[in-house]
Amino acid sequence: MKRPDITDEQILTDAVRLVNEGLAVTLLVKGRSMLPFILGGHDSAVLTRPGEIKPGDVVLARIDGRRYVLHRVMEVEGERVVLMGDGNIRGQEICTKADVLARADEVVGPDGCRRRLDTPAAQRRARLWRRLLPLRRYLLAIYKRTLIRNIKIQ
Repeated sequence: MKRPDITDEQILTDAVRLVNEGLAVTLLVKGRSMLPFILGGHDSAVLTRPGEIKPGDVVLARIDGRRYVLHRVMEVEGERVVLMGDGNIRGQEICTKADVLARADEVVGPDGCRRRLDTPAAQRRARLWRRLLPLRRYLLAIYKRTLIRNIKIQ
């Protein structure tokens, strides 16, 4: 019997439902917008309830009511949340706190190695990376051509 195709939308909707029920959900990340901290097709994010959202958090949010992103919180002002992927050199997404559906506190590599994103050391690295925004284009080019060049991506 052939299984029906399951869309990303269905998977993410179910993941958010489980997170809202208090469970942690681990999903394979797609894309490269969170380089160098999360490698899409390679790393998985452990999603939990978002709780209080603050700058530096990595969150799953719904943008414009239609697409999901896993990006870092740059700014929170009242109900307004500004997001940007670590691997992006420009462009930010704006959403509301209600659009933030989950927080990623951990990343799991294909070898099962777990890396916390909410430790003071991880937050310092993320702040440093943010300050390097004018240089990201060059740093990411070097990273892609050297470090991740031979990694098999699913």
